[in-house]
Amino acid sequence: MTNIKKKTIHAIVPGFSLIELIIVIVLVGIFSAIAMTRTDIGLSTIREQIAIDQITSDIDLTRSMAFGKHDTLTIVFSSSQETYTIYSGPDHSRSPLTDFPNSVNGVMSLDNSTMRDVDLRSVDFNGTSELQFLPLGDLKFGGTIALNTKTISVQPVTGKWSVE
Repeated sequence: MTNIKKKTIHAIVPGFSLIELIIVIVLVGIFSAIAMTRTDIGLSTIREQIAIDQITSDIDLTRSMAFGKHDTLTIVFSSSQETYTIYSGPDHSRSPLTDFPNSVNGVMSLDNSTMRDVDLRSVDFNGTSELQFLPLGDLKFGGTIALNTKTISVQPVTGKWSVE
């Protein structure tokens, strides 16, 4: 009988050194910091666009409702409270339009979690903060609504808007 000796071979398992692991962790930290910065900038732009879309849609809806109801409808902006309210009726007998879509008793707020970075900087419609549509859907005065970096211009009579 032959005596067979068995050799046990211990394989050397390659691994990462402590320095390599630290370098990888530092790189991951740098890349995540860059991504977070870019995400915040991107989210700010997206929030501003959401606010523009909401305001311009509400302008269009208010113009259509004024024509359809044959009534005077007014959007009154408040820069200090970051809100605007939709009123029904002529100047001397207005009442909030409580059933306006997505509003709370006719008040639309730009100060919520969706649009927290949006600032309603200024509103000017012939010296007032009121955008008024007459019973045939005509706009009383044209003007501008300034947000963070964009301005919504509303043309007199037609109520057509553009974003600059």
